[in-house]
Amino acid sequence: MRKFVYCLGAVLLLLTAEARASSAGQLPFFSAYPRLDRAHWRVSDGWANGDWQSCEWRADALSATHGNLRLRLSDKGGKLRHYGCAEIHSAALTRYGRYEARLRAAEGSGLNTAFFVYVGPPVGVPSHDEIDFEFLGRDTHAVEVTYWRHGKKLDHTVVPLGYDAAAAFHDYAFAWSPSAIHWYVDGRLVHETTTGAPMPDNAMRIYLSLWSGAAAENAWMGPFIYKKPATADIAWVSYAPHGNKP
Repeated sequence: MRKFVYCLGAVLLLLTAEARASSAGQLPFFSAYPRLDRAHWRVSDGWANGDWQSCEWRADALSATHGNLRLRLSDKGGKLRHYGCAEIHSAALTRYGRYEARLRAAEGSGLNTAFFVYVGPPVGVPSHDEIDFEFLGRDTHAVEVTYWRHGKKLDHTVVPLGYDAAAAFHDYAFAWSPSAIHWYVDGRLVHETTTGAPMPDNAMRIYLSLWSGAAAENAWMGPFIYKKPATADIAWVSYAPHGNKP
């Protein structure tokens, strides 16, 4: 995943929630639809990433559909890009813990459905840390897992799923501790960091997004050729701090 440009004017909105906020801002929570929770989520609107992205973040690319959060990629763009796409991120910075989302990815060459945590220079932190699930629409029978520490990509693995991630909802989780990261699909461990590998150590924000690549990403994501709107759906998102007990 590339570095992200942050907009100070991001609209406060989104998702739902039964949430318990700790005094330190670490938020054990479970967020689901159909209610909106303006306290815990922000919506990217009216700006775009660099020249690797062919769409513009649009608040109107998000909607509640059948009790889920729908992310939509369409030809309804804005001033910066012809196409509109969707992104939300948590208001709070969180660190070690278990992050999980139940989602359905979008299908189509040039599309990326992402669930990840990130922090870096665009959001005022000098060091870029990141942990990812990325679903490339060119092959939704696999998911890519990645992590970065202090601006260096330390792992990138393609995980076969054995099903079509665009066809139905599934659960995706990663557990991040000071010594390891473990990625899970439907509760099954699918990848883990090597023993002794350096870990991200900055507090990060949770992101969920659907976007389209530009020509610079063709080798990775496949060429994006718009034919009709594409959608991804989020049923819920949860976070529990490392060592948290029910």
